[in-house]
Amino acid sequence: MRATAVMLLLLLAAMVLVAGCPQQQVVEEEGPIAPPEEVQPTPEEGEPAAAVGEFAWTETPSLDAIPEGNITGMINGEPFAAQTVRLRQDGEQTRLEISNVSVDGPTGLTMDDTGVDLKFTLTPGQPGEFVIAMEDEKDIGTRWATYNYPLPDDGGPMTENPSWACALQITEWTLEAAEENEDILGNAKGKVAITFDDEEKSWVAGTFEGVYYKW
Repeated sequence: MRATAVMLLLLLAAMVLVAGCPQQQVVEEEGPIAPPEEVQPTPEEGEPAAAVGEFAWTETPSLDAIPEGNITGMINGEPFAAQTVRLRQDGEQTRLEISNVSVDGPTGLTMDDTGVDLKFTLTPGQPGEFVIAMEDEKDIGTRWATYNYPLPDDGGPMTENPSWACALQITEWTLEAAEENEDILGNAKGKVAITFDDEEKSWVAGTFEGVYYKW
């Protein structure tokens, strides 16, 4: 009887010890926290795509650096987007005309516009490349580039002709007169980048397709 009482006391003591021990919680270790993804800025509506990083001003533009899409850029410190791009016969040379206004017909006049003119020496009707670095010697008789913009308060157009560089590639150039307009000599397609060494570091770049005409 005495042994049975002792056994009961030992059993009760063991039960108290087990009940009094706090239960251990198992905490799963989390892996390393991944850094947040970098959010890339998006261009504002109406801002030229090239102005947010697709093309950067340089003294030595290359054909590989020209972005796809409509010609855009910065002219005299203002955003530029081409509405008219075409080639014009200019004596034995050709001029690439780039304007931010639409014209009334493919050979119509561009009025009160901001524009860029590039005179180059490629054989009409033949694809080719015309790449000029800023440090190259210029020949204003056969090759040059200028840009123009309207002055405020109807002050007329202002033409600037600082040092310039370009990368022009014409991939298609047909010579086929248009029946409906005798001034149209054919059509051309290609891409171009033109940079100016002015205070604002003006430039235009992109792809184009337009008429080849005489004036």
